[in-house]
Amino acid sequence: GHFPQSFEYSTVGGWVVTRGAGQNSTYYGKIEDMVIAQTYVTPTGDIKTHAIPRKSTGPDLDQIMIGSEGAFGVLVAVTLRVRRYDPSQTERFSFLFKDWESATEAVREVMQAGCGFPSVFRLSDAEETDLALKLYGIEGTLIDTYLKLRGYKPGKRCLLIGSADGDGDFTNLVAHKTKCICRQYGGASATGFVTRRWEHGRFRDPYMREDLMDFGVVIDTLECAMNWENLPHVHKTVREYVHSRPDTICMAHISHMYPQGANLYFIFIARMSDRKEFIEYHRGILDAIQRSGAAMSHHHGIGKLMAPWIRAQLGEREFEVFRTLKRHFDPENIMNPGGTLGLDTADEVRRNFLS
Repeated sequence: GHFPQSFEYSTVGGWVVTRGAGQNSTYYGKIEDMVIAQTYVTPTGDIKTHAIPRKSTGPDLDQIMIGSEGAFGVLVAVTLRVRRYDPSQTERFSFLFKDWESATEAVREVMQAGCGFPSVFRLSDAEETDLALKLYGIEGTLIDTYLKLRGYKPGKRCLLIGSADGDGDFTNLVAHKTKCICRQYGGASATGFVTRRWEHGRFRDPYMREDLMDFGVVIDTLECAMNWENLPHVHKTVREYVHSRPDTICMAHISHMYPQGANLYFIFIARMSDRKEFIEYHRGILDAIQRSGAAMSHHHGIGKLMAPWIRAQLGEREFEVFRTLKRHFDPENIMNPGGTLGLDTADEVRRNFLS
């Protein structure tokens, strides 16, 4: 159930130590929901947990080590949960909504309805939808013309794609309930065809970045997480900053959802050749994410890139817990030094845009 877009080249260990998420996480969970046991080699000795599905033996050592990004030790073994999977039972669907507001209300209702979760569940905003419909061969077709006449206008309409995994009775229920809810919020069915087109090209899309960079066009992604109540504000705040630079494309989608909230994944495309300009612009986007009240990352991790923001995100007392763990596992700071998790980030580069 864990299929990140980096699936061709990433590793199980990498998924675990960055708290990664796959494209099917709405049903299967993120990687931290799949870990049962781990073994780490640290400078002060080995850490090993036991393969028991649930336990009440104090704070969860597995969760302490997951997401440590190599700063505490090296992950050398991991036991993961496995699930039955029958692809013949998968149900696919897609819908177009007239606007972002009705689309986000629909997916929130699906997640809170109590009838099971889809596996893939991905909602594109209007800017991403316009590009997606071009890539999937929908734009300009008879069905596109029909949808425009019904009020699903370019620049406003939003595309939802999804699928349900599991036993046939379960997938039928999830797909049926999802379709009913989408129709209640004005969604028009685009069938499972669009979802299949997305599946066909989902692992190829990142390769476009290198080709476009040869022409001075930069593509990068940043993602964050928030409660449903804050999602409209985060979406608006970050997009306003990205679009403050002329001739910049800013696409966004929600691809990991929960009853309580979701992630937002931003993709910006701009013609840019100056390294300093890119760094300042990139920092500005992260400042906007922090200012909006979202979590700085949902599944990419912190690493060195977002280290300057982590202390303000967590709080000083909370961040000291990380430092205490670092001193325990790696007193000489030989494990992934140089800013990982902000553990040795210089004070002068710290960022704090929280109100």
